[in-house]
Amino acid sequence: MTIRLLPLLLLSALPLANAEDDAPSAQTLCARHADALLDALDEAHYDAATTDFDAALRTRYTAAKLKVDSEALPAKLGAAMGRGRQHIAETGGHPVVMTPLIYERGTVTAEVRCDGGGAISDLRLDVTQSTATP
Repeated sequence: MTIRLLPLLLLSALPLANAEDDAPSAQTLCARHADALLDALDEAHYDAATTDFDAALRTRYTAAKLKVDSEALPAKLGAAMGRGRQHIAETGGHPVVMTPLIYERGTVTAEVRCDGGGAISDLRLDVTQSTATP
């Protein structure tokens, strides 16, 4: 009885070849990181919110500054009412996730930019609609 090893070796390598295909794309990672960031902000866990920041952003946008910016939104726009649907785009070859944050008296767009590996490289919280008094 002759055992043919070559076909068995080729078949055993198939799961390894498909493992790369199962890795999430940079857009998927960015969307996950944006969700985790916004969830952490909702819970006032500012240190956890910076977990997926790249080193440069973590230096520029500390948890303390994120806390100040995040707490200023309800002070200006009222209580948070919820989130809209994420919109994912690509700018300069890198993913950008934009999520509307809905408050009693306005809307903020959370814009999360990621690097090619999915780490958050920039964050902007822009008031895009407001009925609040200045």
